[in-house]
Amino acid sequence: MLAELQSALGVRRRDALGRVQRLEAALAAYRRAVEERVVAEFARDHGLRTPQLTGVSPETAARHLHEAVLALPELIDRGAEQSSAAPPQPSPTADTKPRSPSRVGTSTAGPTAGAPLPHLAALGTRKLVVIGALAGRQKSEAIPESLLPQTEWVDTGSGGAHAIGNLPQRIRQGRVIALVILDRAVQHKHSEPLVSAARAAGVPVGFAGKGGAASIRRALANIEEQLAARST
Repeated sequence: MLAELQSALGVRRRDALGRVQRLEAALAAYRRAVEERVVAEFARDHGLRTPQLTGVSPETAARHLHEAVLALPELIDRGAEQSSAAPPQPSPTADTKPRSPSRVGTSTAGPTAGAPLPHLAALGTRKLVVIGALAGRQKSEAIPESLLPQTEWVDTGSGGAHAIGNLPQRIRQGRVIALVILDRAVQHKHSEPLVSAARAAGVPVGFAGKGGAASIRRALANIEEQLAARST
């Protein structure tokens, strides 16, 4: 009985800490992006050589942090309550003058499956690696058909640390073009060595929550943006 209770508590604690770790990672990425912009602007203003940057803009990092915050279940529940208490929409006869869209929020629509990813498409023999608990997921719906032959799926749900194998070494050797981590479907102890290796090798990383098709497409779009920034 005690073992069952400890196991149930461990599962709940893991899920809660997973959300915290995602926020911490997003906040750390935003801090790095802001610091890098300050360094780059300082170097430019003083005629110094600009150091190598990760390529993630503060705007992109802020958007990911914003999305991570909005994904918290406490805010999702509160949003549902606010929606149920929202006032009724105006009738068709009311003033329906078009309004400019707000620049504060983020779009709820993710990139389409056919969105162009030219830098990822030029991966050559390098692999696009997707890591997480992948059982039961429709992989072909999330990855463009042109990238499927070069996509490697690492299922930590069934293989754990053994599934990762020598992936950190392959990342450092330049054999991986990008990582997509299902940060809400993979344990931190499995993802952290991969993120560290990617940072050391300058390999872009995208985070895809629980691994839904839309989340993976957003991660791919973010990786494409990072690769594009580095090529300029």
